[in-house]
Amino acid sequence: MKSVLLTRIVTAACLAVGGFLLSSDIAAGEDKEKGEMKAEPRIVKKILKVEYVEEEINPPNLVVTVTGEVPTGGFNKAKLVRVTYVTPPEDGIQDYILFAVPPTGPVIQVISQVEAKDTWKGYTKEGPWIKGLRVHGVDDGVVVKLFSKPK
Repeated sequence: MKSVLLTRIVTAACLAVGGFLLSSDIAAGEDKEKGEMKAEPRIVKKILKVEYVEEEINPPNLVVTVTGEVPTGGFNKAKLVRVTYVTPPEDGIQDYILFAVPPTGPVIQVISQVEAKDTWKGYTKEGPWIKGLRVHGVDDGVVVKLFSKPK
């Protein structure tokens, strides 16, 4: 059971990283043409805060905002990626992964924060099973937030 969930999360993370690279201006082809050194996005190590708001429209949107901790200044292009499932997770918890691009040059050596937001338009149609959120960082950098009212 746990190995199936872990396999799904790892697969989703790989797909998310690929999509992030393709959708951003940091794709390797563009960097080589410009002759600039660009860093690849990384999963943020520690998740500090997860907040969500349900926008009161029909159907409602779910807006998720996540703050993560990074080891230095200079991290940018933070992106919150919602995992897409072939079948809904058995526990009803929607997974997210927080990415940020590390600096490529000298930066201030102070623990800093990055923030990213995801808006899931009409989420109740696509995810009527959702009971909460799980945002992944590295290792034990996972935060689970259960909804206060059943969806």
